[in-house]
Amino acid sequence: MENGNVAGKARKAPIRRLLKIVLTASVMLVAVIQILGWAWRFSGTNQWELFGERKGVRVYTLKTPGSDLNKFKCVFRVRSTLSGLVRLMQDPDACDDLQCYGSRIIEKVDDHLQYATFRYKFDRPFRPREYVVRTEIHQNALTKEVLVSYSAALGKIPPDDCCFRVSDFNNAWRLTPLGNGQVDVEYTVNMDEGGLVPNVIANRARPKFLLIALRHLQKILDKDKYRNAKLAFIQER
Repeated sequence: MENGNVAGKARKAPIRRLLKIVLTASVMLVAVIQILGWAWRFSGTNQWELFGERKGVRVYTLKTPGSDLNKFKCVFRVRSTLSGLVRLMQDPDACDDLQCYGSRIIEKVDDHLQYATFRYKFDRPFRPREYVVRTEIHQNALTKEVLVSYSAALGKIPPDDCCFRVSDFNNAWRLTPLGNGQVDVEYTVNMDEGGLVPNVIANRARPKFLLIALRHLQKILDKDKYRNAKLAFIQER
């Protein structure tokens, strides 16, 4: 019996050593991941850096120390009037071209302020995202530059179980007329879709998506309803 016990203990010893090695390696791996996460969080130049350019669209990223999620800025030029661009940004039917759905105006306070909602489908396992936003439009009387700002307006309508409602949403479009039928556009993206979407995925996927999506904006603006738009509250250069 003693020989059997000794043999059993001898067989178990390598297993225990292996389990100990695996446990130690797992603890070390978690520690390394944690350290790398802290290093990433507190890294960053707080300066805009070029991510890439495609067909006239330049996308920049900005990493702020203390934040895990990057901000993005897109710079490009389109053939359009200011009215055409503003009409597009106030048009709930624009979802037909922008891959969103469920768009509607909740409240129009005046020409410069309105509340709207829209949704975007996300790949599984993530739920669709619902955006409830406040849209404000300001125009500089001297330069005619237009600023269209979007911010989350969570309490405007009740939550819907269909989707995850985005609460961190602060985007802006700066439209600068050039006087030759063209407009310089600067689109700043400062948002967090939330709902367990890892920041590392958002940081990698969003600038690639912007490079692809924004190059199609000209085709949308060429539609009659935008090309011929005239808004009394917008002054062209």
